[in-house]
Formats: sequence, C-alpha cells, structure tokens
Amino acid sequence: MKVYINGADFSKEIESVSWSGDENQLARKVKITYLYAPRSTPAYTKAAVKGDRLTLGGGIFQGIILNEERTENSITMSNTAYDYAWYLRSKAFGVYKGSPASVVLQVCSENGIPCGQLYDPGGEVEVISAGEKSISQVIRDVYEGQDVHVFMQGTSVCTEKYGTDLAGTVTGDDYVTDASYTSSAENLVNRAVLLNADEEPVGEITNGFSEFGTINEAYKISGDELDINKEAEKLLKGLEESGKVVVRGNPAFVTGKAVIVEKVNSKIRGRFVIISDSHEIRDASYITTLGLRFDSVVM
Repeated sequence: MKVYINGADFSKEIESVSWSGDENQLARKVKITYLYAPRSTPAYTKAAVKGDRLTLGGGIFQGIILNEERTENSITMSNTAYDYAWYLRSKAFGVYKGSPASVVLQVCSENGIPCGQLYDPGGEVEVISAGEKSISQVIRDVYEGQDVHVFMQGTSVCTEKYGTDLAGTVTGDDYVTDASYTSSAENLVNRAVLLNADEEPVGEITNGFSEFGTINEAYKISGDELDINKEAEKLLKGLEESGKVVVRGNPAFVTGKAVIVEKVNSKIRGRFVIISDSHEIRDASYITTLGLRFDSVVM
C-alpha cells in the first residue's frame, strides 16, 4: 500500500497502516505508524506533522493529518488523518430550498466544498440554519428517511443510497475467516400514537412484535403531511439485526456499499449493506473487518 505525505512517497517508513469508516462516523480516517527516533537513530528522522496531506494509493483515501501520537519510551510515531468530510463540521448559515441534490450543492458551494455525484429522489425540501446546524446536518435533513450515505470522493462530497453498488462477493473459509451475528429488540418501538393539535390521541399505527409488550412513541400531526401514517411509521423500530465478518483484505469493501457473503454452514449468508469497515496492513498481512446491516439472513 503506497502512502504519500504532501505528494511524497512515505511508504518505506511505514510499519503499519489502518483505515476505517462507519455510518455513524462523519469522516473516514487513516492511522499510520512508523519508526521515529531522531535522537538515537539517524535513519528514523522523518515524521509527518499536523496539517500535512495524506493520500493512500489507488484513490483509497485523501485527507489531512490532525493527530500525532508518541510515547517517550517508544521509537514509533503515529499519525491519524481524516478525509475531507471533516470540513462538513462547519456551521451553515442560510435558507436552502430545492430538490435534495440542489440543496446539498447550495450548502457545499457557499462553503467552498466541491460536489461529485449526488443522489436526488426528487421533490422539494427546505432547510433553515442560523448557525445551529452544521453542513453535515443540513445534508442529513434533506435526505431524512431516504437511507442515504454521505461520503467523499477525493475532495468532493457525494451521496448515494446505501447498498446501491455491490463491492464484491466473499466465499469460503479461505476468504471469510470469522463471522458473528447479533439480533436485538433493545430499541423496539411497536406503536406510534397519532396526536391532534390539542395533543389528543386520534389514531395509532403498529408494526407487530406484540410478544414484547408495547413500547409507545407519539407523533403530533402538523397538518402539513402528505401522508400522516407514512410519517408516523418512521418512529417505529423493529428487530435490529447486524453482523460482522472478517475477510481477506479488499479496499473496495467500504461503508455504504453492498457485499454478498457465501459461506457454507454459516449463519451469515446473503447480500448485506456495509455499515462499518476497518482495514489493517501489518507485517505483510491485510485483513478487512466489515459491519453488516442485514437485507437477508440465512439461519
């Protein structure tokens, strides 16, 4: 794996490199570790510093180094870089109106952030921010309920539906080295009570799961909804099923993409959306760990 610092090849200095992404993590990040002992070993005097630009070969990652880590008793240095989604933390100021894609383009353009391919489900949305919302919050608001992944392609913001693109297929014990499965009702909400303007119950919708009893949520009708039930359904939560697989390293397996797992006699088989990914290269070994959201599960 080639590692570049400010355009210069830094690969020979690297002891280990890891990178990761997560649906709950705004920016992807990379951590590099390398030998650094300027006082005792003249050969180990190169170091990256905060503000340097870090690139992984093959277009895997572009970002800015924000952290340095070193202990006094160690001869190694570590740096962590975040991709350019880090800048989406900046606050937004304005009234943004239009289709979801056009709003994303508006809020990014006024902050000097380029956009690449943007998913646009159509319709018109409006988001107002007087500095209380970040750029990323504005983007999340325009895609509310759309299951859209926000990511960077180089320096450009892109959006797409989760699981639209298939990153690949993993099969057999030689490719899938470990797997785990989780099913939870911990966050279950199985009834939404509809409230009128006087906060009086006027209806309800459910999603079943009566064996767990009843967990209520309230939806206050605003009068602006096109479909009240559809809006209230967003409050309902069923069983949350997820899993993890450890596979032979593949940089194409990243959060937002889909992967097909075909492992004989495993509880995890089918097509899944990747909701987290971590990659590590150390001692010529490369492994990838994927967090999966289940579209299908074979028990």
